[in-house]
Amino acid sequence: MSAPTRRENLLRVFSQQPVECIPVAPFIHVNYVKEFFGTHEVDWVVKTPEVYRHFGFDVIHRNCTPIYDAYGPAGSDWQVQVAQQKEGRDETNTTIARTPKGDLRAVQARRWICEYDAETSNTEYWIKSEADLDLLIRYQPPPGVLDTSDLRSAKAAVGDDGIIAPWIQGAFNLLAVYYRKIDELLVDALVNPNLYHRLMTHCLERYKVHVQQIIDARPDALSYAGNVASGKMVGPDFYRRFVMPYEKEFIEWIQGQGVAVLYHNCGYARKLLPLYPGLGMGAYESLTPPPHGDTILSEAVAVFGKRVTLLGNIDQIDLLRTGSPAEIDAQVKQTLDTARGRCHFVLATTDYFNDNTPHENIHALADAARRYGC
Repeated sequence: MSAPTRRENLLRVFSQQPVECIPVAPFIHVNYVKEFFGTHEVDWVVKTPEVYRHFGFDVIHRNCTPIYDAYGPAGSDWQVQVAQQKEGRDETNTTIARTPKGDLRAVQARRWICEYDAETSNTEYWIKSEADLDLLIRYQPPPGVLDTSDLRSAKAAVGDDGIIAPWIQGAFNLLAVYYRKIDELLVDALVNPNLYHRLMTHCLERYKVHVQQIIDARPDALSYAGNVASGKMVGPDFYRRFVMPYEKEFIEWIQGQGVAVLYHNCGYARKLLPLYPGLGMGAYESLTPPPHGDTILSEAVAVFGKRVTLLGNIDQIDLLRTGSPAEIDAQVKQTLDTARGRCHFVLATTDYFNDNTPHENIHALADAARRYGC
């Protein structure tokens, strides 16, 4: 019998089946693909697998995510206007939706933090009051037809070397990223639960139209962002009451259609770990250890057992950028010794590679994974 392909190996791990060798698939984002090829003009959908192959990794291709149109599309009672202001490479986009009963306004800022990586976030949000939500519900058209051609291109580029797992926002992330300021959202849950529930229900149901089109394109998994309501932002009681029911319902809806959810919290998670298995996700990342998180790998393995596939635990901020190959080798060995036989595991990083991560250290990660993973 021939050995399984890298794709087959990853699919087995994601379906909680035993494998002979533990896959290694760090999170490689668009920024590192650009840096690897030395240009902002690279076709990252096609070229991402080449970066994985260069270092000898299994491929989990996430750089094929269709963009969610939270503010459009335009309609007869929903006129969308966007104004862009540029300052060097940075830009600020102001979006106004004009309706018969009033306007909604959102401001999004994009700031470059290094040559190939930028942070994008809202500085002003659509929903500032319950009246704003009323306008959104009454007048915004449903999402339009989604272009999923990048998913098809990514599948072809990956082939038998791995899987594709485009990004979606989790239920709480969806509101905090696009619709309402995070501190107001947290207060809503406590003092105006009706507004909070209306926000959650409407925005999530609308988002499902977008996500359904991604599911219909048959990705292998969905990378599901659950990092905003982290263990540093909320406590277990708040998460159980106000976040978990919506996340669980959304995850069940996705996985009921045969697509695994890879739940992503790249920061503090220790207080929430006992709750996470109850979400029913197929896989969980990123097992971030101190100082950039608070997860102890042995505790996480004990909590999840073999019910959920685990990914991560290798620090890409300090260890991979400034550590020695010997230090990386030792950390990989310790991680795999802790996980092996106790859970279904993919050796990965706790988030995406930063710019200026030495190739020597990335090769050290791959070499150690092969050395200790089989």
